[in-house]
Amino acid sequence: MSVSAASTRNFATWCATQRTRQRTPLATALGLLIICLSLGLSACQNQETREQQAFADSFRAANQASGLGPMLALYELSGSTEQTISLLKSALINELGLPIARIEFEPLSGRPEETIHYTHNGIEYGPTLEPQMRMRVSYATEDGFESLYSIGKNTTGRWRIVSSRPL
Repeated sequence: MSVSAASTRNFATWCATQRTRQRTPLATALGLLIICLSLGLSACQNQETREQQAFADSFRAANQASGLGPMLALYELSGSTEQTISLLKSALINELGLPIARIEFEPLSGRPEETIHYTHNGIEYGPTLEPQMRMRVSYATEDGFESLYSIGKNTTGRWRIVSSRPL
């Protein structure tokens, strides 16, 4: 058999194999749908990650500010009482300016403190936003101090730290 005849036969065999491997229109459509969904989910996840990173950057900047204003602006305080805001300010003063080692975002674990529901002096309190994630701030201190924050998105779609308000 000549080289030309062998090449032709191999080509014919390859073509026949490819014809049997051709996908049906349904299989092709399903494959494309899976690819599109994967890309869409990846894009949503990347957008969420960018928003979280921007929030972490804002938190770092607010932590280095000379006053409490920038940090308070990261909280959803609508409906919070003056007493709640005063207590928050007192707590923030102790952490403001501490060197931040890292900020991580985690799914909620279901712990009671993440939901922010309690009663104090006969008044029932709840969250100012629906908690959606937990933000863990690890400080670069000798004792490895950490703070956990429940965060959620407000009506404009921006991440905010959840506070409490009377229900």
